[in-house]
Amino acid sequence: MKRYTLFILIAFLVVTGRAQETADQWFEQANSAYNATNYDSAVMLYEKILANDMESVPLYFNLGNTYYKMREYPMAIYYYEKALKLDPSNEDVQVNLAIANRAIVDKIEPMPQSFIARWWQSARALFSGDQWAWLSIVVFALLLVSLFLFLRARKLGVRKLGFFTGLVFLLAFALSVVFALQLKHSSLTQDQAIIMTPTVNVKSSPSDSSVDLFVLHEGTKVEVLETENGWNKIRIANGSVGWLSEESMRCF
Repeated sequence: MKRYTLFILIAFLVVTGRAQETADQWFEQANSAYNATNYDSAVMLYEKILANDMESVPLYFNLGNTYYKMREYPMAIYYYEKALKLDPSNEDVQVNLAIANRAIVDKIEPMPQSFIARWWQSARALFSGDQWAWLSIVVFALLLVSLFLFLRARKLGVRKLGFFTGLVFLLAFALSVVFALQLKHSSLTQDQAIIMTPTVNVKSSPSDSSVDLFVLHEGTKVEVLETENGWNKIRIANGSVGWLSEESMRCF
C-alpha cells in the first residue's frame, strides 16, 4: 500500500512539473508574440495557460496589457482587476488599470468613506494575501520571543520591554492574519464584475419588463450583491443599486 501511494505521489509530481514546464513555455511564447505585436497569438497562448487552471499576477497583468493594445478596454480592465485581487499592492497593475479606466465612458464618483474604512483598505493593500500570511508567521515568532523575555527575564526593564513589545506583536499578528484571510476569501469569491456590453440599462428588478433605472457602459466595475435566475443585483461606486443580466458582465 505504501509503495502504491508513493508511486501515485511521484506520478503526480512528474505530471505537475511537466504541466508547469509547458505553461512556462507558453508564457514565454506569448511574451514573444506580444513583443512582436502579434496580440491575437499572445492572447491565445495566455488563455491556454488559464485553461489549465493556472493563474498568477504576471499572467493576468500581461493579458490586460495585450487587450489594452488591442483596444479591448473592458477585457483589459477585467484582467487588471483579477491581478489586483491576487496582489492589491502591485503598483504596475494599479497604474495600468488607472490608464485603462480613462478609456471608458462612465466616470462614477465613489461614495465617501470613513477614515477607518480608508485606513483599513490601504493597510490591507500593502501586501498580497500570501505576503500577509508569511508576515503573520514572522510576527508570531517575534511574539513568542517577547513572551519568553516577559516570563524568564530577571531584570524588570527587560520584562517590561517583553510585555509591551509583545502587545505590539500580538496586534500586528492579529491584523496580518485577518488581512491574509480577507484577501484569500476575496480571491476565491466572485463578488465583482466588469460590464462587457457596450450599453446596458440597469433594471429595477430581475426582469426585462421592469423599469430602467440608469445606464452603464462597457468597462464599468460593479459589485455583485446577489444572483437570481440569470440576473445579478449590482451596486456601483456611488451606491446606486439595480439588476443586470449575467450575460452583460464578466464576474471575478
